[in-house]
Amino acid sequence: MDEEKAILSELFEHDILVSPEVVRYIMDKGGRRYLGEFIEKYGSYGYIDGSDIASEIKSPGSGAVQNHELRSSGVSKRPPAAEYDWDYKVIMDASMNMKATGGTEDFHRLFVNRYEKLYPILRSRGALRDARAIDRLENGAVAVIGMVNDLRRTNTGKLLFELEDPAGTITCFYSGSEVILNDEVIGVTGNYKKSRNTLYVKEVVFPEVGWVTKNRKIKEMISAAIISDTHVGSKTFLEKRWLKFIKWLKEGEGEAGIIKYLIIAGDLVDGIGVYPHQEEELEILDIFEQYQKLAEYLSELPDYIKVITIPGNHDMVRNAEPQPVLPKEIRDMFTNTEFLSNPAMVSLHGYKFLVYHGASLNNLVELIPGVDYQQTGKMMKYMLKVRHLSPVYGEKVPIVPLPEDYLVIDTVPDVLVTGHVHTFSYEIHKSIHLINASTWQEQTKYQKMMNFNPDPGKVAVIDFSRDEVFVKEF
Repeated sequence: MDEEKAILSELFEHDILVSPEVVRYIMDKGGRRYLGEFIEKYGSYGYIDGSDIASEIKSPGSGAVQNHELRSSGVSKRPPAAEYDWDYKVIMDASMNMKATGGTEDFHRLFVNRYEKLYPILRSRGALRDARAIDRLENGAVAVIGMVNDLRRTNTGKLLFELEDPAGTITCFYSGSEVILNDEVIGVTGNYKKSRNTLYVKEVVFPEVGWVTKNRKIKEMISAAIISDTHVGSKTFLEKRWLKFIKWLKEGEGEAGIIKYLIIAGDLVDGIGVYPHQEEELEILDIFEQYQKLAEYLSELPDYIKVITIPGNHDMVRNAEPQPVLPKEIRDMFTNTEFLSNPAMVSLHGYKFLVYHGASLNNLVELIPGVDYQQTGKMMKYMLKVRHLSPVYGEKVPIVPLPEDYLVIDTVPDVLVTGHVHTFSYEIHKSIHLINASTWQEQTKYQKMMNFNPDPGKVAVIDFSRDEVFVKEF
């Protein structure tokens, strides 16, 4: 088995994909000793199955094993991804605990939970190991961990804000250049004046993620395709390009042959009544029919591909975050599909994917100086810096006061996926793959009015055997 994996790995290094019967043929011919000759002979094929080498496989009794799975015998080929089992685990799904009354106590509990999740992360940082509760501060050098409130800028350009922990509140002055936003949990060091209950901040410490140092590569030739914002039902849905994508997955040749998972990061359909006069831009006027159409599209995928979805602001769930899983009557339309909340975290063969539709990007683009919608990577890095997917409460993103703040990034992902803004970007930050997934909707009337050009039809594929991402455009 180890030699078979070594053969597959070396073939993959030469951009060659093979079916299982070809691996057995190579083993019969001498295994790795025969690989050089095999690559020289078939290296230009890209994908090789039994029909390509049928003339070289001898009949029974001639020293080689007869292959009864050849395409020439009437059985269709199966790509490499079909040979492996799914390895899918849910790490976080907010749908498991969606009870809240919306009362004042619920909101207080939500923010306390955010603080409690981020406090130990911050306390582990060197400058904050001696952090004290606010009611225990004395004059002089101090370190404090708290939540930012009432942030504003003075006439001299300094930041003035309140920092609150469960024990009390202090006023902070800060003249540094770090971006700070309301409702973030941060650590600060500086000089405290008890008579004024004021801290003159010297350093701001964020709970940002560290480097992911483990070797994530796996031996199996498996990958996941990542998209978002399909918007099925809209007149601007790019059906021709979508069907090319589905065909590519169905044929399972070359790079498509190792795709085992398809992740869709929200806005599966265009919805109904999402914005005024939306019906004028809809091809399908019934939201159930929109989902049924998407289910028909996805039913064309090979049975070995698992689809993983979360909702977005156009889907048939509440707009406030976290968003629950889609209703059962919608889920029952689909096969081989996992439905999760927005956000959600899953493990695929050990890779941790944090998938978030990304509505908070509309907040961050206005609050972080010098950032625009073409720089989604910078906004995603900021999420990882403050370890929260939607750090500012309110603004353009309503938040449900659940007992737990599911938007906190308490588990560091290997892959962070967002969507929503219809652009595409890919970066690596501290070895974390940051993918703002592409849309399948062309420019809408509203986007044209705002002079915004979407970047549709791009598919990010993360190859687990190489720990690399490539982009396929349709």
